[in-house]
Amino acid sequence: MLLVALTVLSCGTKPLDKKYRSQTMWYDIRVGSSTKNDSINHELCRMAVAENTAHGVKSEELTYQELIDHGYELLGKTHTEAYVDSLRELYGKR
Repeated sequence: MLLVALTVLSCGTKPLDKKYRSQTMWYDIRVGSSTKNDSINHELCRMAVAENTAHGVKSEELTYQELIDHGYELLGKTHTEAYVDSLRELYGKR
């Protein structure tokens, strides 16, 4: 009974709402993204993790979606807001 309850609860969680794990990042993002946006989501997550590491922030305390959103913020520091907005529109948040 407990196993069934845990299985049902884990199926209800969206993959990008899972906590970051370096060992499974590529797989987790691929599962949580569409074919259209999995590459950019990987890159945004990678950028955010690198930034967090440089500043002593533990990425493991954040979800993939939070890291992706942080990646968009980092992208906004080096590109125009219109560029970042166009990427969000083209690839969507999820």
